[in-house]
Amino acid sequence: MRRIIENLVFDKYEQISEKLEITNDEFTHLKFDEKISVLNNYLPAVLITNKNVYGIISKGIHELSEDECRSMFPWIKAGIEMILDDILAEKERAEKEKLFERLVAQKTGEFR
Repeated sequence: MRRIIENLVFDKYEQISEKLEITNDEFTHLKFDEKISVLNNYLPAVLITNKNVYGIISKGIHELSEDECRSMFPWIKAGIEMILDDILAEKERAEKEKLFERLVAQKTGEFR
């Protein structure tokens, strides 16, 4: 589950790194919650407001018992599902926008 969050953050950084005023080396050396803060305008809101989830998952990997991890699993899973739902909704909206823009451009050309 931690890898899902890591991949999301690093993939988003790769997509928008040119828009940011931070080098790849600087970004790489940030703590993970700081990485999320740097990308706060580009990541799902649920991850921004709950950025400590990464630390909680890490603690589960390194310090908690199986039973403690098992008890956290349902809400960690729900959080990741919400993050992925936001990403999917963003992609669907972007596709609709492109289609709409294409149709408007096409009709604008027809009516001139």
